[in-house]
Amino acid sequence: MAEKAQKTLTIEIDGRSIEAKPGQMLIQVADDSGIYIPRFCYHKKLSIAANCRMCLVDVEGARKPTPACATPIMDGMKVFTKSQKTIAYQKSIMEFLLINHPLDCPICDQGGECELQDVAMGYGNDVSHFAEAKRVVPNPDLGSLISTDMTRCIQCTRCVRFGEEIAGVRELGMIDRGDSAKISTYVEKTLDSEISGNIIDVCPVGALTSKPYRYRARAWELQQKDTLSPHDGLGSNMHVHVRRNDVMRVVPKENEALNEVWLSDRDRFSYQGLYAEDRLASPIIKKNGDWVEVSWEEAIDFVKVAVQMVSKDSGAEKIGALASESATVEELYLLQKLMRGIGSNNIDSRLKQVDFSQNVSAGSGIDCSPAEIEASDCIFLFGSHLQKEHPLLNLRVKKAADAGAKVIVANSFANHSSYNADEHVFETAELIHVLAAIVKGVQQRVSVELPYDEALAKLLDVVSVNAEIEHMVRTILDAERPIFLLGSKIVMHKDFSTFNVLFKVLQALLPIRGGVLSFGANARGAEIIGAVPYHGAKGKKLVKNGADTYGMLSGDAELELIFLLNNEPESDTQYGETAISTLKNTDIVVALSPFASKAMLEYADIILPINTFVENSGAYVNFNGVHQTFKPTAKAFGKAKPAWKILRVIANYLELEGYNYASTEDVLLEIDNLEKHKVGADIESMLPKSLPASQEALQAEPQISLYAVDNIVRRAPALNATLDHYKSSSVAISDILAEQLGIESGDEILLRTTQGDVQLPVLVKTGLAAKTILLPVGLNVEARATVLQLSKVVDEVMS
Repeated sequence: MAEKAQKTLTIEIDGRSIEAKPGQMLIQVADDSGIYIPRFCYHKKLSIAANCRMCLVDVEGARKPTPACATPIMDGMKVFTKSQKTIAYQKSIMEFLLINHPLDCPICDQGGECELQDVAMGYGNDVSHFAEAKRVVPNPDLGSLISTDMTRCIQCTRCVRFGEEIAGVRELGMIDRGDSAKISTYVEKTLDSEISGNIIDVCPVGALTSKPYRYRARAWELQQKDTLSPHDGLGSNMHVHVRRNDVMRVVPKENEALNEVWLSDRDRFSYQGLYAEDRLASPIIKKNGDWVEVSWEEAIDFVKVAVQMVSKDSGAEKIGALASESATVEELYLLQKLMRGIGSNNIDSRLKQVDFSQNVSAGSGIDCSPAEIEASDCIFLFGSHLQKEHPLLNLRVKKAADAGAKVIVANSFANHSSYNADEHVFETAELIHVLAAIVKGVQQRVSVELPYDEALAKLLDVVSVNAEIEHMVRTILDAERPIFLLGSKIVMHKDFSTFNVLFKVLQALLPIRGGVLSFGANARGAEIIGAVPYHGAKGKKLVKNGADTYGMLSGDAELELIFLLNNEPESDTQYGETAISTLKNTDIVVALSPFASKAMLEYADIILPINTFVENSGAYVNFNGVHQTFKPTAKAFGKAKPAWKILRVIANYLELEGYNYASTEDVLLEIDNLEKHKVGADIESMLPKSLPASQEALQAEPQISLYAVDNIVRRAPALNATLDHYKSSSVAISDILAEQLGIESGDEILLRTTQGDVQLPVLVKTGLAAKTILLPVGLNVEARATVLQLSKVVDEVMS
């Protein structure tokens, strides 16, 4: 009882009395108190190794020097970090660590920000007792992202522990012994991790550095500015390092609530795409089939006349707009305000969806924070390869799993996760029946009456709760803090609306948290401020007032003028060549884009260069509702302008009222309470009359590379050279199907689609459902009715 009552211990460091919590290590208490102790192997997010010994301190009563990182505090302990004895310990260790370290600071990329360099200045000697030749260590090839100079390695093992404990992949390790010991991969394997770049940050020396940044700048030449990631819905905080207006690199900014101290490779290396060859510096207009550079005045006047002509001749309902899920709140708000101001509700930002039957949006997000996911005791990942979709959110799930939480995965392929998970593989067309069966299993076990019980019973009558489903249901019901996450496979599924309403029914039956993990940095913000074709509710149903993404890109809406805000429909949607064909046949296409892609040059009539996120200011709303703002970190490229300013000027040219904004802050003030624009629908009105029929034939499932989610990432050479990108840019088939066809990984296969033939490499994927084929998004594959030559071949083999 006395120990339980004692909440703090009192220790003395350098004569200073400090209160600390039981179980803390000396180095943690010192750091919290602002007392510096040198270290190399210690990192607050990694386990304690105590192998560098640089943090040795003198503890009263101890017979020998004590490593501060591995010594738990005791009440009354007296520690000396600046005593003559302590300094002597640390200087001896410093000399030992420098025995084999090369004296190449002038050519080392870590120079000027190297922990070893800094500590050596304070604890190093002028002369070493070591006169023998220094050792040389060969450099393993870790891929396109990490550069190695292993002769500089001091064997602190931070990189090894990061891989094992954080990333969950044992790709690096210490091999050999004595002065032959070195860090390496097994059998010279390159790194295959979506967060591998973090070993650059944890490495205290120049052994592991950024390959794209190598020899590009010195630390003292860089200015550090803060921004947010535009590539996924987590809202990772980042430092951008700029030299003479060019972004040189990106590193993580600590935010414990979101990305902690880590950054995904997608966020870290995508800056390469900012200055791609097709970056547009000035407005261009197509005249007589040729692209001509024009002034901003002429460009805006062109847009004004186009809008007025279409509105007068055909009506404003023939004008539409498609916006990126990563456009800022201000840009999306002004775009939807502009469209509705001219009399059109044809606006959508749900680019990756194909199912709009209930006007639902993946931007509805989740109702739990990353910390709550980490604290959960049961996490259900449905239709999600979270490790590749949202790498840093996956780290939270891994921490939960490591703490004993049960993780259930239902997908069309085995994820081979970085943590223990109960994985269930289903054909992609069967996933909807699996979720329906889970809902039915839960309903049978709980006593909750719903106003739509009769309609729900009729809907679920066709599914049965087998032993596999029963096991999942029991696991969820036994949990105290269950979380259910719907992933990208569900967002891009043709039955997304039904998945969405079944999840809402599940939430009505159980105290379960979760939701949909959307694409883009601002999908939730887009829905909140009305960048969707519905903008209100009538009774229990959302009112659809305009054309959605499918209607605009399929040609069903028969639009005559389309605005594109920071997106390339041929790559950002599932419609591929269909989108290109529709846009080519549209009278006028106005693209607000930082880049002029090859396809865009074919279908657009005018391209207005806009700033990328590093040159922009604005706000994002992440998928759990956190509002964050950011400022420009670099000057505009060429004559490019912020998209919100362009939209404001277009509105002014059209003489629309209410566009007197001087800054993005003015736009946010008008929006006021973002949540007030959000509308919702009643669950009963969203319930479909029946579930989709089961399929026996081959089933195509779209997949998108984590390095192809937006126009900046797609243009980053280092990311496009990774194994991850290759895997998701191939046609993936199961090992069962490959054996039947006599196909091996690396072979090429012909896809015959309604838009023509495409030849792509095949990846034989172990653990993929036998009849499911994964098709890359954006490679002229028509999303509504894909016809595969492969399916005919397989039918013949199976018969």
